[in-house]
Amino acid sequence: MEATKEIQWKFSDAEKTGKYIGIIEFQSIDEEWHNFEIYDTKDKIVFGGFCNTGFIESGYFPKDNDFSFDENLSELLADLECYYNNGKEYICNIVTNERM
Repeated sequence: MEATKEIQWKFSDAEKTGKYIGIIEFQSIDEEWHNFEIYDTKDKIVFGGFCNTGFIESGYFPKDNDFSFDENLSELLADLECYYNNGKEYICNIVTNERM
């Protein structure tokens, strides 16, 4: 299995590049809560957070056009849970940066 690819931090003008979906939140096995703001773009689901300079992209999930948006979002959530519970070496679908 290929390890998660890492990207550099990226500031995005999310209003121009995608549609704001909302927040996904989950609890890892160490009982820590994690939440990410989600944007839907043409070919990927971007996750990250807002700060005083705007939206900071933590990573993205390349969408599979053979599946619905909800199925892609569910797969993103499963990958994020696996990332935080088992480590980044067990994930091959999401692309992250050092912020993760």
